[in-house]
Amino acid sequence: MKEYWRERLSKIEDLEERRLLRGVLFTAFENLEDYTTTQLEAIKQRVFDESKNESQQIDIYTKTVPINEYDKINDFLYPMNNDDLKELPFDATVITSTMEEGKQPILGKLYFELDYLELQKIIKTLPDRKFQGVLKTNKEDYEIKISLAPYDGYSKQVERLYELHLENNIPWRTLLNPSIYKFMEMRLETEIAFKNHEKIEEIMIDLEELDEHKQINQLPLWNIKTKPFHNQGFSMPAGDEINYEHTLVFDEEIRKLSYLIDANTTENEIINTSLEEGRLVLTTPKDSISNWQLWMIITPLESDLKTPNLTSNAKLESFIDNFANRTGRVVRTLGEIYRIAHSFAYIDNLKLSDIKINDQNKEQYETYELNAFIKDEIRANDHKKIMKLAFTAENKTPFTRDIMSFVTSEIALYFPEYKCVGELK
Repeated sequence: MKEYWRERLSKIEDLEERRLLRGVLFTAFENLEDYTTTQLEAIKQRVFDESKNESQQIDIYTKTVPINEYDKINDFLYPMNNDDLKELPFDATVITSTMEEGKQPILGKLYFELDYLELQKIIKTLPDRKFQGVLKTNKEDYEIKISLAPYDGYSKQVERLYELHLENNIPWRTLLNPSIYKFMEMRLETEIAFKNHEKIEEIMIDLEELDEHKQINQLPLWNIKTKPFHNQGFSMPAGDEINYEHTLVFDEEIRKLSYLIDANTTENEIINTSLEEGRLVLTTPKDSISNWQLWMIITPLESDLKTPNLTSNAKLESFIDNFANRTGRVVRTLGEIYRIAHSFAYIDNLKLSDIKINDQNKEQYETYELNAFIKDEIRANDHKKIMKLAFTAENKTPFTRDIMSFVTSEIALYFPEYKCVGELK
């Protein structure tokens, strides 16, 4: 509008008339236009904010770093498993006890930053292979043999996170954490009779041609911190006069947090949770709480988002995406599938280029299912058609097919009647 009036004024040849009219217009209308523009932007922002579904705001951020680079005083990313911070030496009698229980001792984990297909070729050879090594203690050196197998400890934690989403009545979103599927555990294949107070100080393994790919002491992190949940004071009767309300008052936090309650039980004992100013109110049939855990999902600050190599299932800010998720729209068109595939904030190198529906076959697929723990109790997998999603990538990395797996797994949540797979063009 301002440009329009300036153009009209410039066409008035009489300079005095131009000066008078400019004074009138700028005095009377310019401030009004600025005010109107400001108010319109405020209305747009309010509509955009109200279109958001609060459950969408639980974004999980992840990163994998060498243990010696982990900042223990940071308040954003925490280890997925605190046991990963334990270092040698440790008591060798733990291994002896494990053997006596008929279990196979685990000596540690190795990380292989390889493409998914390359890693699968290696994994297929592992059942028939044993690797030579030396286990050094404070008293003796032992020649050992070890085997390698995929480590599933981190994926079990993701599964528990999914269960907590269900228990807390929060919709699940696929987790993007490609590094956790590239860990192998070292299993001890040699029986050793350790002496009392013998400490393991070093483990050296010859992995032959795999040695150049291995990385040690890698630490997966995520923006989740756990703490015990206990009663603070007395529980209060809930409004239904059947259940009880328990209140957890928080210290003043700089960061915005989301919360999941882990009741450490297979029964769903959580009726409702509500976050009020400075406190969390939990409704449950139990009048007393013990041994429950509070999972705190930490919202990043602007400075946290600049962390190198950060990954997340966070989505781009979009009114269409917010509106579709809030209203539970059924995805019916190819255009909506493309929208979903390109809606993630931390995926810019990968583009969905084609979608095809095929019958099932014995083809080796380039992606894997990240939500395999979600059991489909209605549809038989053997009778599902294949939805093949073709992707292009400007720069291929060891994580490209893992990110493809994330996108196909997320789209599969919208199409349970199909088996969704991806391929790289």
